[in-house]
Amino acid sequence: MRQVLHYLLLGCTLFSAVCDASEITAPKPADVRVVIDISGSMKKTDPNNLRKPAVDLIVRLLPDQSKAGLWTFGQSVNMLVPHRVVDSQWREEGAKKANSINSVAMFTNIGGALEAAAADHATESSAYQRNVILLTDGVVDISKEAVVNLNERKRILTELLPRLKASDYRIHTIALSADADQELMKKLSIATDGIFEVADTADELMATFLRIFDQAVPAERVPLDENGFLVDNSIQEFTALIFRRAEVPATVIIAPDGKEYSATDPANNVNWYRTDKYDLITVQQPVAGQWKVKTDMAPGSRVTVVSNLQLVVQPLKSNIKLNETIDIAYSFIANNETLTNTDFLSLLTGEAFVTPAASKETKTHTLNKPAAANGVFSDQLKGFTTQGAHDIKILIDGKTFKREFIHRVNVSDSAFRVEKRIDEQGDKKTYVYKLIADLEIVDVASTKVMATIKNSKGNNLERELNAIEQSQWEFSFAPAETARYTIAMQVTGAQIDGSPLSETIALDDFAYPDEAAVLAGQVPASEASAESSSASSEAAPVTTDTPAAADSSNTWVYIAIVAANFLVLVMGFVAYRVIAGKSHKAELEEMEKTLNMSPDSLKKATAKDTPAAMDSGGNSAGEMAMDSGGGMDLSMPDDLMADNLFPLDNMEDDSNKDKT
Repeated sequence: MRQVLHYLLLGCTLFSAVCDASEITAPKPADVRVVIDISGSMKKTDPNNLRKPAVDLIVRLLPDQSKAGLWTFGQSVNMLVPHRVVDSQWREEGAKKANSINSVAMFTNIGGALEAAAADHATESSAYQRNVILLTDGVVDISKEAVVNLNERKRILTELLPRLKASDYRIHTIALSADADQELMKKLSIATDGIFEVADTADELMATFLRIFDQAVPAERVPLDENGFLVDNSIQEFTALIFRRAEVPATVIIAPDGKEYSATDPANNVNWYRTDKYDLITVQQPVAGQWKVKTDMAPGSRVTVVSNLQLVVQPLKSNIKLNETIDIAYSFIANNETLTNTDFLSLLTGEAFVTPAASKETKTHTLNKPAAANGVFSDQLKGFTTQGAHDIKILIDGKTFKREFIHRVNVSDSAFRVEKRIDEQGDKKTYVYKLIADLEIVDVASTKVMATIKNSKGNNLERELNAIEQSQWEFSFAPAETARYTIAMQVTGAQIDGSPLSETIALDDFAYPDEAAVLAGQVPASEASAESSSASSEAAPVTTDTPAAADSSNTWVYIAIVAANFLVLVMGFVAYRVIAGKSHKAELEEMEKTLNMSPDSLKKATAKDTPAAMDSGGNSAGEMAMDSGGGMDLSMPDDLMADNLFPLDNMEDDSNKDKT
């Protein structure tokens, strides 16, 4: 029975789009461990100590029943706020302790900080989704000896990271400085499907913290724009975070009944917290209808809600590769049950907006596929063709209500680096390709690399390569056939942290010997058909029962062709003479005499020329010979044979494999 369950679970993994779509449930409460660097270098990178208000905001936004803890670190690690379930008392203590963040410590013990925040890694946590948010401006620095620091960095990647990944932690990292070890932080995040962010200046800290907070603590939201936001009857509470422009002194919100609020109002269940940059407003049992915000809002403003009608989105990946597709599935839950009523579901319309952080050019994708019988909508997002962060917003309109879901995905480059060169010797070109692994990510011993060579003539090869020096794979080949070539490597295996690795790496796409030669060899279909027909009539004998009949038939075919050609020549000659205004009676009489010749006489007159123009096989002298099967010989030249394409020192030797 246990084996059956194992294979059922494996099937759900392999066919996640199907299995997950039928099992969407409300997300787990978040477990957030915030780890802040307080080393002396922070005096320079964060001179105004903007870590304080950033952490303060995160503390205030954490919802009830989530779990959280706060640590600071330099050489040693200090627990600032104990890790436990969040309530009003925890938030009060967290806000107070955030104010004590400073920049007085020595060294930067990143490994020790991660270990302290994840001290309970051996304890299973199925009720919460564990997250670590790490902020630092430095590199691994626990000693004055460089070799000690290098060994510690290696330990973090090869020992600590696999342990945290196995315990299902998401590590989100923020680099506050160009001097930070961004490669290390990126690897920590990508390996655990967390988010890596760079805050180029301390002024960007709050916005950066918020983006990561949204990833670690996904909350249900309603759309907010210049017209305000819509509160429906299912909403029990909303929290509006309104960032103000620098010149705006205060914020006012207006309820649907026209009542204005600008401060805490216990009688109407309004709680208001104001800083010099933002207003945080919580309203319980709000009046249903359109609420308005009277202020000049800055980016980052949002409204989160607690509702009986909950949009549930299947967890999305935070890290993907170029051109990878993201599967999305969502449903609505009311009273802990997925809604399947077709009348309700048919009213829903959805759109997904994808915005690259670098360009801000939003692409819109309409989510118009109907829901399945179980109430789950599913779709796909494509077009991730550029590297870097992309913001995804899913907006669902139910006519009387609206819901919004926000997610950030990072489109990363490969864990491999490609080098290529072309060696030329005379007219011969040899293409050499080298694939180099990032040894801090790739477990080379567990990785298999297949090289594929495809050309437009259909002559394709595939070979497995052996690793060279346990860090790279290399092969070369010299094309001999005029064609377009596509070269790639298919990588499958494992990463250092044990997670699976699968990637197709495009190496090259070129025409050999050049584009013009390849295009010259491509005959359009209509011309090819005409040439084939012509070749058949001129070169292929008509098959009959007797050779005599065949000869006779061919004779009349040749006579007809020659006669037609003579007629064309005569007509052209006559036209030319008329246009030119010249008359040559003798020449016309000679042509008329030719036209009046009998077929037998015409055959004798042309027999002198016909044999010279044909070869023994009946083909005209300029034709390409055809094989007995009626097709061109497309066998691969010797230069393209497998043994010549791959050097012997990096190919899988089948005979050796059999022996082992």
